[in-house]
Amino acid sequence: DLSKLNRNPAQVIYISGHALESCLQPENCVEIKPWKLENDDTQLLDLIPFLEYVAMARPSDIRAVLASYQGRDIPAEFIERSKEHQR
Repeated sequence: DLSKLNRNPAQVIYISGHALESCLQPENCVEIKPWKLENDDTQLLDLIPFLEYVAMARPSDIRAVLASYQGRDIPAEFIERSKEHQR
């Protein structure tokens, strides 16, 4: 329950391998594949460019940003959108 964090939910991203099944605020959730001691699992590392961008851009409501990525692979989609903005 993100409301217990005493933080503005418009500024909170919840990243978890079980985010959507355990989060009471799904609009704040980014679900990744659960880690199972795999050396080649880079899901968190792949999110870094997106998270750095969001931290610098400081959107007024992160939930709107996350909604624009709904149903998509955020790292891959972020790279594609970045390429489009560079054109």
